[in-house]
Amino acid sequence: MNPRIGESERWTPVPGNHWDLLPAPTAPHPDVPEVSVVVPYYRDQAGLDLLLAALTRQEMPGGRLQVVIADDGSPEPPRLPARPPFDLQVIRQPDLGFRASAARALGASVAEGQVLAFLDGDMIPDRHYLRHAVHRAARSPEAVVVGRRRHLDPGRLAARWQPGDPVPEEAVLDEPAWLERAYASTGNLLEADSTAYRFMISAVLTVHRHIHDDAGGFDPDFVGYGGEDWEFAHRLWRAGALLAHEPRAEAWHRGPDFAGREDLQAGRTVKNRESLVLARKVSAPTARGWSWGSRTRPRVEVVLECSADGDVSLPGMVLCADAMVQSFPAARLLLPGPVPAGAEVLLEDPRVCVRAAPAGASPNPDPVSTPGPGNAADLAAVPDWTITVLAPIRPARGAGPPDPAAAAEWLLEAERAGHDRIEVSGPAGLAVTAVSSRALWRARRWGHRDPSGVVGLDLADCGWEPAGEDTDLEAWWGGWG
Repeated sequence: MNPRIGESERWTPVPGNHWDLLPAPTAPHPDVPEVSVVVPYYRDQAGLDLLLAALTRQEMPGGRLQVVIADDGSPEPPRLPARPPFDLQVIRQPDLGFRASAARALGASVAEGQVLAFLDGDMIPDRHYLRHAVHRAARSPEAVVVGRRRHLDPGRLAARWQPGDPVPEEAVLDEPAWLERAYASTGNLLEADSTAYRFMISAVLTVHRHIHDDAGGFDPDFVGYGGEDWEFAHRLWRAGALLAHEPRAEAWHRGPDFAGREDLQAGRTVKNRESLVLARKVSAPTARGWSWGSRTRPRVEVVLECSADGDVSLPGMVLCADAMVQSFPAARLLLPGPVPAGAEVLLEDPRVCVRAAPAGASPNPDPVSTPGPGNAADLAAVPDWTITVLAPIRPARGAGPPDPAAAAEWLLEAERAGHDRIEVSGPAGLAVTAVSSRALWRARRWGHRDPSGVVGLDLADCGWEPAGEDTDLEAWWGGWG
């Protein structure tokens, strides 16, 4: 676990995901941080030789570079060059199946660098790769940068070609068009949301040690091809990572992309298996839709704070609870106090639970006020968004029933805009707050809440209104009022 980043350190927090708001370096070329390159490896000596040869040609002082080869149980350990210009070591794990994720976690556990550059064993980085990949991490401990994975036909390379040399045009294979579109539509991930985990590729992934450790690193329990980088990237996002795609950090993969290596049916089988694994681990709507929930990893938790107030209209509270669950059908609805007499129908729904407040504590303390650094175990227990309802509300009359797809998009829009806390005010004052896990973890990391991530909205402009004494439950459930 990392200690909280103090005011005495040279880091500066960045609102949302806005890299452009970072202060300019004080020198034309800031010091390159200590970098550990972590390479998962299995029985590919020729590929490793090319990778190590490319690393020797990097524009980086060898004394600031460490390379860790994490061997995933190869029958024979990899052979290393006699006098590498950087610190080079091998760490091994037994062969228990395809465990690239565990190999990366093992390599990271012995890495000493401030920045971790994950490169797959079949990658050949351009000679400028590390300089561009670590540039942002030299400016923020929340940096997560994905490079540009390009594809080459090794059979078309000239005999004298060396790793780090320009790749001849005739040897260049097509890049995945869906990734190019994703980076273009998100401003190279600077306008990303929680679904951007799909665009993070562990083959060319650079992560600052602070955010890596806060998010828990790669999951060593993953077995089989695919999905481990997306699951880790989603945890990084939830922990407040600043995402970026750096197209100048180019590395070459020998051969085509996955889609070009498999026939259609075989590829679909692999991806369906991956999707079923991720649906249990990733809460973003692109992993399981907006209607399928999870008891342990909810996308949204709704805290009905108004249920603890004896002055609240009982029908209004029940209508509010129903409207919130209709808006977020996969949400967990939390009642921080006893269910009022007559409202026991709420407990018939498995999504509803009652939690008693600790003695002497507020029923629902503001999560961003929780002191101390975050850790991966705590992160797993926190939903992506905690929506606290302070006064009973309902969709405005005449607006129709709640639209769960629109509600899901509302949160994604907030994420893309860099808003990690939403405050919605009604006629009587603050009615609803929505706080993301990013707000919680960034506040813990920096020791204070970032006011630039807060956006204020009006309840009426959101299409909602107070649910008062005139609540008619029969009309609400019947659809006419």
